[in-house]
Amino acid sequence: MVLTCLAPIRRWELWRAPARVIALVLVVGGAAVATLGLAIEHGSVGSHDTTRFAVLALLSVGYVAVCRRLERARLLFAVSSGAVYVDVLSVWTFAAAVLLPPILTAALVAVVYLQLWYRSSGRPDGRPRPHKFIYTAAATWITCYVVVTVVPALNLNGSASRPADAVLALLLALPVYLATNTLIIAAAFYLSTGTRSPSALLGSWADNGLELATLVLGGITAVSVLYAPWAAVLVLPAVFLFQHQALLRQLVEAATTDVKTDLLNATAWRQIAEREVKRASQRGGSAAILVLDMDHFKHINDQHGHLTGDAALKSVAAALADELRGYDAVGRFGGEEFVAVLPDTGPAGAEHAAERLRRRIESLTVAAPGGQPLVVTASIGVALCPEHGGSVDEVLSAADDAMYQAKRAGRNAVRMAPAAWLRTAAS
Repeated sequence: MVLTCLAPIRRWELWRAPARVIALVLVVGGAAVATLGLAIEHGSVGSHDTTRFAVLALLSVGYVAVCRRLERARLLFAVSSGAVYVDVLSVWTFAAAVLLPPILTAALVAVVYLQLWYRSSGRPDGRPRPHKFIYTAAATWITCYVVVTVVPALNLNGSASRPADAVLALLLALPVYLATNTLIIAAAFYLSTGTRSPSALLGSWADNGLELATLVLGGITAVSVLYAPWAAVLVLPAVFLFQHQALLRQLVEAATTDVKTDLLNATAWRQIAEREVKRASQRGGSAAILVLDMDHFKHINDQHGHLTGDAALKSVAAALADELRGYDAVGRFGGEEFVAVLPDTGPAGAEHAAERLRRRIESLTVAAPGGQPLVVTASIGVALCPEHGGSVDEVLSAADDAMYQAKRAGRNAVRMAPAAWLRTAAS
């Protein structure tokens, strides 16, 4: 009988994962069970706690009814584009961690995740793997338990009568919740993928901004339940608008982002480049355009396969995004060619940036079949506005010619378009 019950668990994909991943899932699951036991043993529940739990549970159920289709659309875009999907469940779990005693916080987490599992049968990618679902739920509960234990330590629990105490509790709980949950999820991502990229482990600024905004909305929910339970239902329209805004952001990203590299696509990059070149021409400033072409990319695809070629593309794209400034626009122009526009950059600064990129790319290694790491290089051409033209097409053409000069010079080189390029091209 016991073996029959354990049979589905034995077929989990988890057991085919590396030992370190299995160990992490078991440790986090065990920690969740242990803290749940502590919550049951030492928890005490008052009548006002039960009322607040009921309000939060009803709000979470109402959220599912109101936002189901909108959330499904967001998830569909995330799955189709390979992007990170940030849900808004922490609106309810964060509010519970601030307001409720541990045992009721655990019950609220269970309510939220049971709903998630029930409605995930209609997900575009199917239900999540059982061990991943359990790990996420366990991580959320541990995060809530850390908050529950930290907030009362300063006598700032949900029963505080002064609004100032509630605000202080929220200001304390918010970074604790965000940091704890991020670290637990990052640990799983690191052990399963081996990546050390901070943006991959900790999430992008946009993802963290979305999570922070969700926690702030959870704080507003907690204050509403604490001081005006009758008004807490007004949180639902706010959550709906929040989801709608997140969907719009995803649509914009899908329309402007290259799927393989997460850089700008050619159309979006050209729009930004035209604006910067026009601004430099009209205001007497300077803007640089870099054209970068990976060396021997066809050889990489032919010898090692397209998956290795895609990995090389992504590595170069990540290096470009990491090395250039936040306001420099970087895009994939097609195939193995990348482009960048650097506002307010003169000849020396543009050549220095291009050389820095060349060295960074030269230092990259990409895993290839057979275990031999693959070294990647690139040839880079540089041109400027207004020195090499007053339009994007003119400057881009000059940078493209300079890039081919770098190819003819032996590749893995940087070349600046000559000052007389316009006259040479015209003749």
